[in-house]
Amino acid sequence: MKFLFTVLLAAVFFVGCERIEGQLNVTKDLKLVNSNGDTHLLRVGTYSADLRESTFGKKIVLRLNNDANEKFHFLIPGNTSIPDNGTFKLSSSQIGQNVDLAGEVRTSSVDSNPQQMYQACTYNEPYTVCQPAGPNGQEICQTYYRTVYGSQWIQFIDRTTHQDVRLSIAAKGDTSESAQFSGNASWIQRIILNQSFCR
Repeated sequence: MKFLFTVLLAAVFFVGCERIEGQLNVTKDLKLVNSNGDTHLLRVGTYSADLRESTFGKKIVLRLNNDANEKFHFLIPGNTSIPDNGTFKLSSSQIGQNVDLAGEVRTSSVDSNPQQMYQACTYNEPYTVCQPAGPNGQEICQTYYRTVYGSQWIQFIDRTTHQDVRLSIAAKGDTSESAQFSGNASWIQRIILNQSFCR
């Protein structure tokens, strides 16, 4: 039985919810509204931070790795997608903050040679239970399913992906940036090329 099936061992930044670790370098004092609705003044300096895209509400979440783990949300319009490779721009009116965003994403992947192995698996097995019922002792039977552990042969490749992300933050209408986030992440996807039934 041939088909293509992808098992994510770590999620992609602009697809899943994993964090991109990096630094936020603030070159001009910057005001952002945090997730609690409070205006926060980010002063000039370098902050440890991480970035992720939330699939709930479609937004970019910037989190400062400080004592409060303060978060800032930037909305992504419904007709806009963040590329795996390329640039994007979002205006203050789109993202719900008094800043403009410009970003760049660079993604590269390398595939391993095809490999094969046996792996553990589970499947549902039917079984029937019959009980006497009625004045004449007729049997009433019902079918149930139980989980059975087995093994299956798989052929696969491992795809190693590296992603670099830069996000430039500028005060609304300003041509020069006030802050820039830079970060990167790597992950592995197991792509199954062929597999046997679980037995």
